[in-house]
Amino acid sequence: MRRGVRLDRRIQAGAAQVSLAVRSGEASWAELGARLDGFGAGRFVVVTDGTAPAGPLGRVRALAAGLAPTTVHDLRDGPLPAAPAGAVVVAVGGERACGYPADVRVPTDLAAACGPAAALHRPVPAAALAWVRADVLAERPAAWTRAGMVAVVRHVLAVCPAHYPVLAALLHPGARYDEPTLTALLALCADARAALVCFDPEETGPALALGYGRGLAGAVRAAAGPDLAPGDAEALGLLLAARVAARLGLADGATGWAHRELLARNGSATALPGGVDPDRLTAALAVASAPGLLLLAEPGRPYCAGGRLLTPVDGTVLRAAVDGLADGAGAGVPRSRTAVAEPARAVALRGAGPVPGTS
Repeated sequence: MRRGVRLDRRIQAGAAQVSLAVRSGEASWAELGARLDGFGAGRFVVVTDGTAPAGPLGRVRALAAGLAPTTVHDLRDGPLPAAPAGAVVVAVGGERACGYPADVRVPTDLAAACGPAAALHRPVPAAALAWVRADVLAERPAAWTRAGMVAVVRHVLAVCPAHYPVLAALLHPGARYDEPTLTALLALCADARAALVCFDPEETGPALALGYGRGLAGAVRAAAGPDLAPGDAEALGLLLAARVAARLGLADGATGWAHRELLARNGSATALPGGVDPDRLTAALAVASAPGLLLLAEPGRPYCAGGRLLTPVDGTVLRAAVDGLADGAGAGVPRSRTAVAEPARAVALRGAGPVPGTS
């Protein structure tokens, strides 16, 4: 008999909360239907972004339509107009869809499940639900899973470095992981987020670490264009942050090595691809870093000066970081992304204990 998984977490920040539920198997759709019914909605609005597989999107839509009138809005067609009074918004898909402040988030890839699906968006519903099907995540293409593992790497580097040895041993460029392993990784990310936002609900202090490198990733994406593989902009954002910290003398070489090692094991880009204009990228990075950057003195310890976690960075330092990554152009993916690997066995990540309810 196929083994299922079950995980429940609550992420609380002030008066707002997100309940994370991880399930697997077709029978779990009935539970989601009951959860939707509990909202007492007069109408449902399903928001998607074009990345959700047709099966899960269709099931969520059918569940909602069986309870109340339901409309679907694709964010690729433009922003969602104001939802009607009494409507419950259900987001289904990737980071863009789950980044919408929905009452219910159904992420269909690992990056969305580790990040925006569990985030307390502004404005936030008083109580949101993040519903994750681990079997859906396990069946996604390897490129999407590899991209999602960059989000896990970010959490380990910036928040919970005690998990570094286990994650390093787990990662492989084939990016195929079983349901219990993915569930354990979701628990790691949820617990890291819960620990920070509990005492920093506005995410202006220590919880800034949850977005480590993301602003720089956006600059890389803007400068490199659409040819980057999923997750590579995020990987390069982490590496640029490490290079900036080293250039400023805030971190030693071991911190940069830790970044490169995890990303290389994941099969992510570790150097800028050829054709990226260094001037254009530096300009984009300058805009992204204008408020200052959260930098790591070492894994798990953001640099703090004068009570501030955002460090000013000038253009000279940014250009040096860009040049350092460009020096490795042509070797940006150090290990084959097409390597064949057996699905990883379930891993109880060190410090997190066994996954609750896994059976």
